[in-house]
Amino acid sequence: MNSERGSTPIELALGLMMIVVPVAIVILLVAPIFEARNFARRAAAEGARAGVVAIENPLDAASSAITRLATGLGVPPESVTVEFCEGATCSWARGATFVVDVSVQVDQVSDLLPTGSMTVSARHGEQIDLYRSLP
Repeated sequence: MNSERGSTPIELALGLMMIVVPVAIVILLVAPIFEARNFARRAAAEGARAGVVAIENPLDAASSAITRLATGLGVPPESVTVEFCEGATCSWARGATFVVDVSVQVDQVSDLLPTGSMTVSARHGEQIDLYRSLP
């Protein structure tokens, strides 16, 4: 008799498991990085827009928009750092660009492996309207 009868489905299942499990682990490890990157991009864009359209205290308006977004998405606000106008004094003249840099500290990428921490950053610039009435 043939003693190897029925071994093909078992080999297929084991072979697929050897491919699917590592791919699933990689996806689980990389997902928080992409989540932080998307948050940083969105926060920089919303902060820049909030600062440009604010009538008074544009830096406070931008910071407040970023903090509200972080709180709403469950990102700890203490892990978010914000820098305006590349560290220089912001120009609020018509046509100037208001630049917001947002960095997010991702402490541990996954609970599966102790991978350490990393920082994800994004930058967005928003032009101040050319025909805006300035105070």
